Amino acid sequence: MGYTKGLLARQAELGRPVRVGVVGAGQMGSGLVASIQKAPGMAVAAVADIVLDKATSALHNAGRDDVVVADTDLGAAAEAIAKGKSTVISDGLKMPELPVDIVVEVSGVPEIAAQIAYTCITHAKDVALMTVEADITVGPLLSQMANAGNSVYTVMRGDEPVECLKLVEYAEDLGLTVVCAGKGKNNVNIPHSVPEDNEAEAARKKMNPRMLTEFTDGTKTQLEMAALSNATNLPVEVEGMHGQEIPLKQLAEKLIPAADGGILDFGKGAVVEYVTGDVAPGVFAIVKSDSEVITEELDYLKLGHGPYYLFYRPWHIASIEAHLSIAEAVLNRQADFQSTYVCTEVVGRAKAELKAGTTLEGMGGHHFYGWAIPAERARELNAVPIGLLQHSTLIVDKPVDEIITYDDIKIDETRPLVAMRRLQDALVARGVLG
Repeated sequence: MGYTKGLLARQAELGRPVRVGVVGAGQMGSGLVASIQKAPGMAVAAVADIVLDKATSALHNAGRDDVVVADTDLGAAAEAIAKGKSTVISDGLKMPELPVDIVVEVSGVPEIAAQIAYTCITHAKDVALMTVEADITVGPLLSQMANAGNSVYTVMRGDEPVECLKLVEYAEDLGLTVVCAGKGKNNVNIPHSVPEDNEAEAARKKMNPRMLTEFTDGTKTQLEMAALSNATNLPVEVEGMHGQEIPLKQLAEKLIPAADGGILDFGKGAVVEYVTGDVAPGVFAIVKSDSEVITEELDYLKLGHGPYYLFYRPWHIASIEAHLSIAEAVLNRQADFQSTYVCTEVVGRAKAELKAGTTLEGMGGHHFYGWAIPAERARELNAVPIGLLQHSTLIVDKPVDEIITYDDIKIDETRPLVAMRRLQDALVARGVLG
């Protein structure tokens, strides 16, 4: 049964659609509000943003003409929702206190996203994230908390890690062996890229230059593939991954063991990887058939020439398909994507020579870029997870491209995200997570 039939059946039974609370009304958030509002059986009941006009505009643009601007008055917000109206509040952390069925986070800020998720879980409220940076930092902790209770925690459909996971799961369900899984990146890495380099292109794309820089310096790709790694327990073969330019038609020839003509030494078994070239904006899984009968059948069906084959999804459509995860959570009580393994860590490498006393900017800034390494290697180096670097202060000089460690910085231990990560690390050390 498709989600639409299930959602409409639920609405007929309860007399109302799924009430969704959205935190964040930027470009992605506004798109998500519109997609949810168009989905049968769903309605955006509330939007939270510190800029109330942005939240109000997102609802108006989605066709809601019944918006109640409640700001900090949660009583007024709850009353509006109970009457079937939509409402706007200013504090996203208060969203779990409203009578919504699920909270969707689309702030784009890891610190906020993690707090939203944590607060929802402690309120036994379902929560779905679009900020993968938060999941990279404390996803295993949030997953275990939610799974031990009565709420669903999930990263949402529409981004490459989730859609690639679906290909991996499909291949496994068919009894095929996954050899490599990953995504296409639509440009080469420029690790030392800074926002000023991307201002013109950002203006053309109507993006924040820092957000675009997170793509050009490679950080976003490292984060996404680390998330896939932590959801599948497939490691990176080499630090930072190979990242070669490989055409789509050659993926099943190149991303296979070196013994069979590929680039993988296969000492670690199946791995996650990214490529540049014509694969973007798609995701892929390279699979192997271990059965002569199935190999002959796959060849006959024109999937290639075995035993290695390419499973490929040529698109990911972000906020347009993200709401599918809402239906999966509400109807089936299942998460589309969780980081349940501690397999890969993304750490920060200096973009330039950094001086002691520097207060570090966030991702996509001037100070560091992301680099995926095995989690055990990160622990050996005492490397700082990239999600914790912002607002930390260097206490030593750092040469360009060197990994930033806990020994190099003064970190604010009062930050909620830091506290959550400390708890996660403690659970990993005790063998509870990982």
